[in-house]
Amino acid sequence: MNPPCVMIKASQSKLGKNQIYMSQGLCQQLSCDTHITITFGRMHQEVSIIPFTSSDYSIMCCKTLLQEWGLFEDETVLRFSSPSKEELLIGPVICVVTEIKSSLDLFGSITTFCEEFASLSDLENCFFYVSTLDDLLNGTKKGYTLQYNSWVLQNVPLPNVIHNRIHNRKTEHTAKFQELTTKAIENEIPFFNAHYLNKWKVFERLSQTVHLNTYLPDTYQLRCKQDLLDALSSYQTIFLKPIHGSQGKHIFKIAHVNEQYHLDYTTIGHEYKKEYDSAHDVFETLFHTLKKQGFIIQEGIDLQTYKGCPFDFRILCHKHSHSKWKVTSVITRVSQRGCFVSNVARGGEIYSPKHILTSLYDEHTAKHIIALLKEIALEICINLPYQDEIYAEFGIDLAIDANGQPWIIEVNTKPSKQSDEASQTIRPSTKALMNYCLTITRFH
Repeated sequence: MNPPCVMIKASQSKLGKNQIYMSQGLCQQLSCDTHITITFGRMHQEVSIIPFTSSDYSIMCCKTLLQEWGLFEDETVLRFSSPSKEELLIGPVICVVTEIKSSLDLFGSITTFCEEFASLSDLENCFFYVSTLDDLLNGTKKGYTLQYNSWVLQNVPLPNVIHNRIHNRKTEHTAKFQELTTKAIENEIPFFNAHYLNKWKVFERLSQTVHLNTYLPDTYQLRCKQDLLDALSSYQTIFLKPIHGSQGKHIFKIAHVNEQYHLDYTTIGHEYKKEYDSAHDVFETLFHTLKKQGFIIQEGIDLQTYKGCPFDFRILCHKHSHSKWKVTSVITRVSQRGCFVSNVARGGEIYSPKHILTSLYDEHTAKHIIALLKEIALEICINLPYQDEIYAEFGIDLAIDANGQPWIIEVNTKPSKQSDEASQTIRPSTKALMNYCLTITRFH
């Protein structure tokens, strides 16, 4: 069943801000009297109604009111609902908050996603814009809307829902970010995926769930030199991962081989490999890097390989109601030869899970592994967030070892939105986020 929509346009007659023309069809649908409060996003305008003969659902406003709302003077079609005959809700107004990169690539790695979401918003009769912390916190709210394939900065209302796609982790600890969080709470605006995840806190949270414990590698906080020495005496291979890291950056692999310690560290365009005679020498080499930020120590798992290269699975999950999660997509990422991270940003290649697993196992076993990985991913989605946190999307990285045992590698709250595809289709993940926005704002 299609949701009810209203057509909004500028009146050719002279009207005040507190007056609108409303079609008789809409008047009858709303059972409204002579006055009504129109709510668009978090903007409210009380108006008197002048009915006109038409069976459709439409209203005509003065140009000033449309400009304040950020709507065009020609026709705009949006969803509506009416909790009572005194109120008309129009929307939903959806905002993605991020940083501005450059005029050529306005929103950086999420530019294509924003374009997709804008196109989908038009199809779904929603109002969508992209904004920054500064523009949302100013007295006159500003946001970018997609108009004729170009992003235009204009006046916008406070939204019904905000999706956080800020790239810089440090920004989430600034006073401005806290101000936006407070404003969202005060205005009852759902602000989802509001924070990056701390790897250590993720481990602590998931380790409290008994049936997920089996899939967690042994993990410890790196607090001092002795923690590293103890780990190297307990495991043949360990990984050091920054608790606030992403995209496979700044991960160290240390392997104890033939009385030596092999250190492997891969960065963009540079691969560092060196051998040391003692664990103390390894620590001295890494000390200046390790003291700059927090790290975890993680047991090294002997991962299953494809053509000699380790691989993992990125499972994208989305919330499709207030409590239900679903798996939207599963891909397999195979690392470059000689590399221990499979992130696409680090040269990893993407394959279908079926292609990889059926080359290693019979079809029945391959199907079982995929089903189990999906089950684990959904359990993570259910058990990871605290009650006061709103998450609608997780990118969950899982792997299997040489025996087919699944392992939890990482959970991402802002999975990559980059796409190498030239396709004009809207991705399932974008549709899933739209579905969540419609559900949480009750415009579905």
